[in-house]
Formats: sequence, C-alpha cells, structure tokens
Amino acid sequence: MAHSSVLSKVVSGVSAAQALIALRPLVGEARADKLDRVAAGRLSGLAVVVENLFDPHNGGAALRSCEAVGVHEVHFVGDKVPRFSARVTQGCEKWLELHHDATVAAAVESLKARGFRTYATVPGAAVSLEEVDATVPAAFLIGNEHTGLTDEARRACDLELAIPLDGFSQSLNLSVATALTVYTHAQRRRRALGRRGDLSGVALDELRLRYYRREVRGADAVISRWLRENSANG
Repeated sequence: MAHSSVLSKVVSGVSAAQALIALRPLVGEARADKLDRVAAGRLSGLAVVVENLFDPHNGGAALRSCEAVGVHEVHFVGDKVPRFSARVTQGCEKWLELHHDATVAAAVESLKARGFRTYATVPGAAVSLEEVDATVPAAFLIGNEHTGLTDEARRACDLELAIPLDGFSQSLNLSVATALTVYTHAQRRRRALGRRGDLSGVALDELRLRYYRREVRGADAVISRWLRENSANG
C-alpha cells in the first residue's frame, strides 16, 4: 500500500523542479494551480495510525477526513491490507501517503525514527488533545470500533490523550474520532507554524510532482522527451 518516493519513478537525471516544468503545460494552469495549493497545505508532521480496522466503511470515511484537512500520511495496522469502497473514499486515497504495517510496533518504530511523537487516543485519558505540542511532528493512534487500541499500542506510544467530551457519551465512532483529532491538531499546527503546510523546497516539489504525474498519462515519457529537447538546446 505504501507509495514509494516519487523521484525513484522519474527519469534519471531530472530534478523534481525540472519535471514540474515539463508536465505543467499538459496539466493546465488552472489544474496545476489547484494541485500546488493542496500540496502547499499538506502537513507532513501529522500522521494517523489506525489499528485493526474492523469496518472498511469507517476506514474510508476516516481517509476522506484526513485528506480533506491536509493530513499527508496514514498507516493501517493489521494482518490484512484494507480495501475501501470508492463510493466512500471518492478517490481521496490517491492523494495520501498510505502504509500498511503488519504490527503496531513496526508502525510506531518507523514514525519515531523520523522524529514523530506518538499518541494513543484513549477515552478518559488525563491529557487532552489540545495540550499536544503542535510544533513537533505527531502521529495519532486510533483503535477499532469494538475494542479500541490494544495494550501493545498503548505501551508503544509516548503519551495517552483524550478528545475532550462534555456529554454523557464518552466514546466516538472511529471515523468521527479521526476527523475530530486531525481537524483539531491540523488547525493548531498551522497556527503554531504560522503557515498552511509544513513542506518546503525539494520535499514540496516532490509532492507536487507526484500530483502532476497522476494527471498526465505517460508522464515519465513526457519528462524524458523534455530532458532530451532541453539538453539538445543547451
């Protein structure tokens, strides 16, 4: 399920910036501007890990919420790679960095190695979602609809936290919990950073390029031809 680095699939010797120039005329200015705006608003420092998803419908709804608020990366942990209804996701998964991890330990280890703090979302936890340091990359672990997070997942995380609830109901559907978590933290992270997204430079160009390549059939051939023509022209 994981998407590989966009540059590993692009013609050797072409930078992301050059490939963007080659593809932009075929994408079209209006569409390219929209892709650029979405990419610039992505939060690579906000990740979601869903453990042992039970209902693919809820998983698909969670993906739509993640994509809509600008989450860049979502992990699903479990024995099987989940399959989602296109009617629910409406294709949002193609704009996300999706990963499938066999164990929660593998997911958490990979995230921590990249500088993420990991948070177990647990009803009734003493720490509130709104107390998380929004300047530090954060990965939120969310359990399935029946049993919540496993003890293993809770032990693996740096901290347990809860979504503040003021009603008699003190638990939420997986997709709703995901939506509230990512929306709340995305808004706080943007305020803390002072900008819409947290990607810049080459990293942002790589994401833009992945988006452009989805829009152009035979994108790599177009890039290769552009390289030959521009090399010939000096």
